[in-house]
Amino acid sequence: MRRHKRKDRDDNAAAHAVPRPGHWADPLDTLRVENLHRITPTLYRSAQPRIANGAALKALGIRTIVSLRSFNDDRKVFAGSGIRLVRVPINTWSIDDTKVLRALVAIREAEKQGPVLIHCMHGADRTGVVAAVYRMAVQGWDKESARLEMLRGGYGYHTLWRNISRYIDRLDPEKMRHALDHAPVIPVVS
Repeated sequence: MRRHKRKDRDDNAAAHAVPRPGHWADPLDTLRVENLHRITPTLYRSAQPRIANGAALKALGIRTIVSLRSFNDDRKVFAGSGIRLVRVPINTWSIDDTKVLRALVAIREAEKQGPVLIHCMHGADRTGVVAAVYRMAVQGWDKESARLEMLRGGYGYHTLWRNISRYIDRLDPEKMRHALDHAPVIPVVS
């Protein structure tokens, strides 16, 4: 396990040492929200937000938080904040098209109300795969560009989750785009 942590830390340091391509998500380190990045003007990603992050997220105009966590939610952190909470539980070890599509539908619906933040515990793995598929299915990125951003974007991707890379390998972005275009609003856990 230590070797994996060291390798992940070295990969993250290397990712920050190399100039970031301009089309990758913008790091927003000055706001002091762990692993916060702007993907688009209406979509952000981060690690699990904390109570202290509420003002920064509201200043960004975040109207909805979509949590990808399976065993924790954001109710205690954001109770009474006016930020809408949506939960699309995804287990890191069990990622598939159905779960990712539910997350994309939740993001699509939430973006109609204003800026959205997606997160998991670290903002790296589940958030990374959903962001990568968003890049492909919504923004039309090619698979390799989305994969490189997911792995080398400095988000802390944990290489021990080989199933995520295999999922991206198998993913048919056009099929996912079609499924998203024709997906009804799927009820999600709030």
